[in-house]
Amino acid sequence: MAICWNCGAVVADNSSYCEMCGQAIASDTQSVLSSLPPRPANKEESIKLCTALASKYASYEKLKGEIHDLEFSIKKMEVTPNAPRYSFFRFYWPFFIIALAACFFSTLIVGILTIRADSETGEILAKAAGYLSIPIVLGIGIVVARARQSHANDKLAQNDMLTASKASELRAKVNEMKEQQREISDELQYYKDLIPMNMRNKGSILKIKKILDLGQAETIEQAVEIAQHPFKAS
Repeated sequence: MAICWNCGAVVADNSSYCEMCGQAIASDTQSVLSSLPPRPANKEESIKLCTALASKYASYEKLKGEIHDLEFSIKKMEVTPNAPRYSFFRFYWPFFIIALAACFFSTLIVGILTIRADSETGEILAKAAGYLSIPIVLGIGIVVARARQSHANDKLAQNDMLTASKASELRAKVNEMKEQQREISDELQYYKDLIPMNMRNKGSILKIKKILDLGQAETIEQAVEIAQHPFKAS
């Protein structure tokens, strides 16, 4: 079993991340990576180490925030399986109103045109025109509504594909950033016995560096002690 250097929780040996705080767990806690200075032997080396550690903690926190934001964006972009599509009736219902209007105006127009003809014949023609206009309009409506439904649903499907593609790119970016975060974690693990858990951040490291710069301490261990217990030191 391993111990998370960030929160102190017990982590399984085969685990890559702490389940309590999400901290990446170093794959080899004994390795010393070249981008950080060796263990400080004097004040000057302690100051150099603080500068490097402050930069590393800042990078780690920045990556953590960016990963959180990207994962939130990915979650919002997730496409629901069998997502709802536009129904046929959404595009077809206006044709019922159009059919009624067509029936009324067809009857009216034919009635006006046949007003001088035999009244009975004109009435029959007017009714026939009105009744025939309804199935004609509804038939045209079926063709038009299906075409509009197909076009709208194809557009939705294209948008879903674009969203899924973008989400996939963001996931790849998140994995890359997590790998960078893991590398930083591997480096910082080597100094976990020098920096207490509650001071593993950029602000605290800069505070330790300031104590060294002011000559209040000669080693990083002394500076950490002063930073933790300022009243005791004074």
